[in-house]
Amino acid sequence: MKHLTSIIDIERTIADNCLCLFYIKSPDCGVCNVMLDKVEKLADQFPSLTSFYTDITEEPLIAGQFLVYSGPTVLLLMDGKEVYRGSQFIDLEELEYNINRFQKFSEQ
Repeated sequence: MKHLTSIIDIERTIADNCLCLFYIKSPDCGVCNVMLDKVEKLADQFPSLTSFYTDITEEPLIAGQFLVYSGPTVLLLMDGKEVYRGSQFIDLEELEYNINRFQKFSEQ
């Protein structure tokens, strides 16, 4: 997973890729760091999936732009639109199911 710190880079990455997995974490959040590792391993199973993360404090515009006020939050975006959101207690099986589901749509 790439670490993006600029809203411009985040928006450009979302615009340039059909399917994106965006992980947002909070500083000093143990759960965020543990879940980042798990989400990263899951994302690695999908080579065509564009995945990246950021710390919510690195770019203040993230909270308002994506309506995220706490971490961890994971967003799955297809064609720039949110198709799945998981917050705090992220269900990895549900996330994997949704990645598979929307990846099929993006390949058509």
